[in-house]
Amino acid sequence: MIGIGIDTGGTCTDAVVYDLGANRVLAAAKTETTKKDLKIGIEKALRALPTDKLRACGQVALSTTLATNACVEDRGGRGKLILIGVSRRVLEETYKNYGFDNLADVMLLECKISANVTHSEQPDWAAFEREVPAFIAHCDCVSIVQLFSADHLGAYETRAAEIIHRVSGVPVILGNTLFPDRNAIRRGAGALLNARLVPVIYAFLTAIEAVFGEMGMEHPLTIVRSDGSQMSKDFALRHPVETLLCGPAASVIGANTLARTEDAIVVDMGGTTTDIAVIEGGQALRTDEGIQVGEWKTFVKGLYIDTFGLGGDTAVHYDFDGKVYLENYRVVPLCALAKVYPQIKENLERLDLSNRVHPYYLHEFFCLIGDPEGDAALSADERKLCAALQKRPLSLEEIGAVMNEEIYKLSLEHLEKSGMIMRSGFTPTDAMHILGDYDAYDGEASRHAAAFIARSAHEDGIESLCRTVYDLVEKRMYCNVVRILLESSWSGPNHEVPGEQMRRYIADSYEMKKRGRAGLLGSLFTTRAKLIGVGAPTHVFLPKVAELLDTEAVIPEYAQVANAVGAIAGQVVARSEVIIKPIPESEIFEVRAEDARKPFETYEEALAFAEENGRRLAKEKARAQGALGKIEVAAALTRKEAKTQYGRNIWFYSQLICTAVGKSRRE
Repeated sequence: MIGIGIDTGGTCTDAVVYDLGANRVLAAAKTETTKKDLKIGIEKALRALPTDKLRACGQVALSTTLATNACVEDRGGRGKLILIGVSRRVLEETYKNYGFDNLADVMLLECKISANVTHSEQPDWAAFEREVPAFIAHCDCVSIVQLFSADHLGAYETRAAEIIHRVSGVPVILGNTLFPDRNAIRRGAGALLNARLVPVIYAFLTAIEAVFGEMGMEHPLTIVRSDGSQMSKDFALRHPVETLLCGPAASVIGANTLARTEDAIVVDMGGTTTDIAVIEGGQALRTDEGIQVGEWKTFVKGLYIDTFGLGGDTAVHYDFDGKVYLENYRVVPLCALAKVYPQIKENLERLDLSNRVHPYYLHEFFCLIGDPEGDAALSADERKLCAALQKRPLSLEEIGAVMNEEIYKLSLEHLEKSGMIMRSGFTPTDAMHILGDYDAYDGEASRHAAAFIARSAHEDGIESLCRTVYDLVEKRMYCNVVRILLESSWSGPNHEVPGEQMRRYIADSYEMKKRGRAGLLGSLFTTRAKLIGVGAPTHVFLPKVAELLDTEAVIPEYAQVANAVGAIAGQVVARSEVIIKPIPESEIFEVRAEDARKPFETYEEALAFAEENGRRLAKEKARAQGALGKIEVAAALTRKEAKTQYGRNIWFYSQLICTAVGKSRRE
């Protein structure tokens, strides 16, 4: 079968035609993402693909940053959350720890709920039925989360949903169908995000279907989950929170599909950030602690992906001592700005020819990207500046002239932080244009700016400055790859490398290897894992990093569209967890499955039931996520024990995880 993979990212929209039988890319296209109307960019990418190959396709798979961006930018639909049985005091003391700004969208239904069903009480359901219509009025979706939901099999959530269905037509999502974990407030954070994201993902999937409909092509849709697997359109509409970080996850799956290696570090360098993932034994490492996006802490399970500030558009600055360094934030590359506004190059050329040296960044420009008319908080001076920027980007000195103020006294921080204006400056992308590694924009503008920076930073010419920038990029990449290898090797993903001294030693090891000699201790850092590079600038910097780690860099063909490849090449994966636990002071073993609680007289009987239940539920989940045809299920049993001071092992419980794997298409 032939499939289409589409990735709608923050900068680019990628599309590939992929032969699912032969596992190879047949055609690829990349266009700019049209944020105001995503359909335009998607259709442009599709029409850049061969028509005959498009007509042969039978499936479409998607990845997108929409959910992640909506979460980070606090956008989305009008979602509401009902929490049942949570302590009001605990909620009010801790809600900000999980990403809630306030509790305006949260209704607390108070009652005493224990893990023991017989020790729990019912809330005042009559009062809830009277009060809930006003709370959920005008909202797009409501999620319900109950304390000890798994122990009660979601009984309180189900009862509350029945009442809401009786009094309103608002869609309802039950928290126990999203996350089985214990912490009710953290589950609530993910459930509220889910409610807010329902209209966002609905609009996106509807737009995709409209594009294909207009092109006379109607295909079943799947979308990538946070763990890199696929889910159907219907499942995604009920669980849109599962698309958090699905773009980076698709990139990992795509990189592994293209490179086909057992042990690897996937390095995806974009314009703003670099994402790194670890593949061991052919499988990407997962994090089961839950994804955090911005301030929101969720129980969404996903691939272990570490993100840090490093991209082709990272700002390059110098301090008062002339030392060049990288910031952690993005600016518009000067070469890209000059291609749109040719006058920028003329300004930079005059600065170059002036032979000036200055501690302030006179080579930088500021662009208007927001709508000042819609921001009542702007001061009169800020509005005056925005009016001037509507004509074209201005340099720091030009802004000083407009505002009749010395550049040392200008305060642009508020406008930058609010997203009203954006800085344009020298970046690794500009250095790549000067050294001939990239040529998409106006490299002459980059060269003029580099001449000014080199003088001001006491660099030995333009090329020396660019080599310094390359070294800084390689060093940051090297240090983070080593850090992530240490974290994943010592205690699994998300374990922080201890101590500032260790981080300093990692940085020192880079310098030692660059000089070709080690200290008395030497450098310990090598890896058998290959470094797989995806993303436009990675091929420039990754080979050197791999050399320093005594390994190989792999830049596969079609690396620049790895996200789209990962979207279509993935499979449906579903998991079910069952616990077998001894009942204290008895000979009984209790099985705690996601949909059942049952006692057994022998461990063997309990294990047999647990495996039967786990396999069945994993299969049912895979079907719900869109798996068609044959589904393979594997079961893994882990015995949880603790050692006493006398050296004796005490068994607490056994955990059985059943994993079902299928395909979202019929062979």
